[in-house]
Amino acid sequence: MAGFSYANAQSDDFCNAVNAIVRDAPNKFRNVRGKTLEANSSSTIWDCSIKVPGTIGARFVASRGLFYEGAFFQATNKDELDGAYDKYKNILNACLAAHGYTLSLADNFYPGLSNYKKLIYMLDEKDDPNLVKPINPPPHIAMEVTYSKEVGKYTIVMFIFEH
Repeated sequence: MAGFSYANAQSDDFCNAVNAIVRDAPNKFRNVRGKTLEANSSSTIWDCSIKVPGTIGARFVASRGLFYEGAFFQATNKDELDGAYDKYKNILNACLAAHGYTLSLADNFYPGLSNYKKLIYMLDEKDDPNLVKPINPPPHIAMEVTYSKEVGKYTIVMFIFEH
């Protein structure tokens, strides 16, 4: 039973961290953004002051919109993705469905990654208790597998978009 309680505690910590970021989206993530890491004319990047369990790196980015970006898993061999993709998909499903989010799937546009659908979690505007202005849609969450030719690695990334 101890293992079961530990697994639930990890899932709760994950969900609490994700929801803390989502709740701060209407505030432009001001309460969870850390220090500015980089700023130029096209983008700004901030450190993340909240740790989502399982992330190996996280930041906030303002570039064509404002969003949180957290990497869960990285590998040089795409055959290593299956377990981690399923793990984080299941955790996100359980966490976000409990808060009224619905899941949509989209094709992954990276060649060779069609088995890893992009997950998009949306909350109906009428169900969002934190909606500040009716003209702004509620925050949404996405998870996808990316590939970087520069570093030769596949990465599972979660994004939390301001709206």
